[in-house]
Amino acid sequence: MQGRPPSRDDLLAKVARIAPILDRTAAESAQRRTLCDEALNAFHATGLFGLWGPTEVGGYDVDLVTQVDVLVEVARADMSACWTLMIGNTVTAVMASGLPDEGLAEVFRGERLPIAAGSLRPAGRAEAVAGGYRVSGEWGFGSGIHHASWIVANCLLAEDGEPKEPVEGISLAIPIAEVDVADDWHAAGLSGTGSSSYSVTDVFVPQRRAIRARKRGSFQSANPGPRLPIEHASVSLGGARRMLDEVARLAESKQRLMDPATVASKESFQLELGALEARWATSVAGVRQCAADLWQAMQSAHPLGHSAARLRAVCAQAVEESLAISGRAFRHAGASAVHESDMLQRVYRDLAVAAQHVMVSDAAYVEFG
Repeated sequence: MQGRPPSRDDLLAKVARIAPILDRTAAESAQRRTLCDEALNAFHATGLFGLWGPTEVGGYDVDLVTQVDVLVEVARADMSACWTLMIGNTVTAVMASGLPDEGLAEVFRGERLPIAAGSLRPAGRAEAVAGGYRVSGEWGFGSGIHHASWIVANCLLAEDGEPKEPVEGISLAIPIAEVDVADDWHAAGLSGTGSSSYSVTDVFVPQRRAIRARKRGSFQSANPGPRLPIEHASVSLGGARRMLDEVARLAESKQRLMDPATVASKESFQLELGALEARWATSVAGVRQCAADLWQAMQSAHPLGHSAARLRAVCAQAVEESLAISGRAFRHAGASAVHESDMLQRVYRDLAVAAQHVMVSDAAYVEFG
């Protein structure tokens, strides 16, 4: 378990130490279609899978603005690694926050924090039986599931295999040994996240592993839903940051055909780079402000109300801007960036796939409008 929660600067120093590992192993993770062991061990060694877990189980439970800053820096090294870290933290924190004491003792019994995977979609059916539930279901997009020890299965309570009326949901912790994981993650981007489909069939889950009232850590303060767009935006902003850094570096030596001047020396490039940097900084500031507002609301137990819609829209726009910024940066990289071995094309594809997530879809604008 973790020790005394570190400060923001301590956490960013941890990220700086492992960033070269994440960068160096990014291509391997993409090829394996799941986070490689060296990157996974780096996260464990620094305790970063406990970023927003409750302190009662050894997590850091850091504030949301710090979470933004950490995720941006991790994604700057490798978006797939950051996505895996984000999902693992969120699902594990939900599990730690809401398990009964007996279930918590069972799941969080080792020296190292467990990792959980899970999907938001309530695609399972849980039927009450003596002592617990019988669960069956199939879920997609189980990011990080290949190194998870538990899943959180979001289900609808059922009778005779059909959802009860009125509809009622329940989340249940199931050990990975009882889960069938498909080998079906072949994606255009975020290839290293291992976001495979998974299923359970007539698995018994004891009552002690039913996740209901959240009572530990910051996840007890409010519905965790508004946190999710902030997390997604942070990952995309980190990827866009990497694109800008790499294109600026590349431009120092890159020359166009029949032109002896470097791209960096061109006023047109300087103008656009400055504009892209300003757009990135504006997006980061907006997401950090959303994080600060939500954290304050959580601490005071005041509901966000319409501000929740604004938060999601701001984060959706940050993801959209990250992809647009990176598209312009990718164009300035020229033909060398199109090769599969080139880091820029991998990050650009990661950003495109990240932008498809429902948490930061156009529905956010409709909700806010």
